[in-house]
Amino acid sequence: MRFAIATHHVPHPQGSAAGRQLWALADALLADGHELEGYCWGPGSATLDVPDWCRWSPQRGPQGRLAWLQTALKPRSGSARGGWRPVHDDALRWADDWASWPAVQQAGGRSLLTVHYDVGLDARELGWSPGRVQDWRAQRRATRRAGTMIALSDRVAAAVGATTVVPATLPMPADPLPLRDEPIALMFADWSWAPNQAALHQLLTMWPTVRARVPGAELVVAGRGSPDVASGAGVRVLGTVAATVDAMSEGAVLAFPAPSTSGPKMKVLDALGAGLPVVTTAPGVEGLNVPADAVAVAADSASYVDVLIAVLNDPARRADMADKARGAVLAHHAPAVAARARVAALVSR
Repeated sequence: MRFAIATHHVPHPQGSAAGRQLWALADALLADGHELEGYCWGPGSATLDVPDWCRWSPQRGPQGRLAWLQTALKPRSGSARGGWRPVHDDALRWADDWASWPAVQQAGGRSLLTVHYDVGLDARELGWSPGRVQDWRAQRRATRRAGTMIALSDRVAAAVGATTVVPATLPMPADPLPLRDEPIALMFADWSWAPNQAALHQLLTMWPTVRARVPGAELVVAGRGSPDVASGAGVRVLGTVAATVDAMSEGAVLAFPAPSTSGPKMKVLDALGAGLPVVTTAPGVEGLNVPADAVAVAADSASYVDVLIAVLNDPARRADMADKARGAVLAHHAPAVAARARVAALVSR
């Protein structure tokens, strides 16, 4: 098949979560003999190399009052400003996010839309704002007009009316990380995202209790941006890392009390694929096909501290979790599996 992909995120193995996923999918599709061309219209190429199959053409929208007037008619339509047209008329036009749908709609032809998360569900968790209202309008416009729509979890599919759910994926390391015996909890994230900040705040609040019940416990904080935390009292700030595996190699578990936002949490998939045990809440495993005993899932935020303490105090349990989780992720979420699921969804139409 031929795919013409429009995306806001630069496809790159060390880019954003969506960009890393698309890079892994593209690599698998090419390996299976499919043809790709791409149009990346968002920012971010200054530090990331765009793959050969993709053209980067960032689009800057109007500012101030003009922006509000324009989005009142066509919400979040910046992706269409580049006038993108696929080289091949028979290529399937694939919007890898709802913000890229205007470019795909303008290009015409058979279309596919990926919905990673639902704006409405997230707004109910985080609160509505003018920006989220515009995002919700743009998402609704895209989901109502796309030819084929796929979601990455049952919850998101139900919210947006998608009939097909496909597995999320990321680049998977060839070998699992070595397990650490020390009780080190890792929290890594993009700190510009409010839910990650909320999860870190909760983790820091409970950390004195964890340290009192787990001798030698340490919390390592890593990721892009500037989290509101300082080193000291059993907390070490690692900061930005060149690759996610550099952060994951520092921890014995990924500690992520996920808020109830929608879609798969890619840091959790990242950790499971690398063989790093995960302690999270139910939203943290949304859309992920892993056995119940492969991830430590707290029933609610109140019980999270007890679950985290139990796992940090049990190296044998951590080793068993890591082995089971990595096996399940490779079976159900490897790039080749995820790519073929998308092709199968299109062929069945």
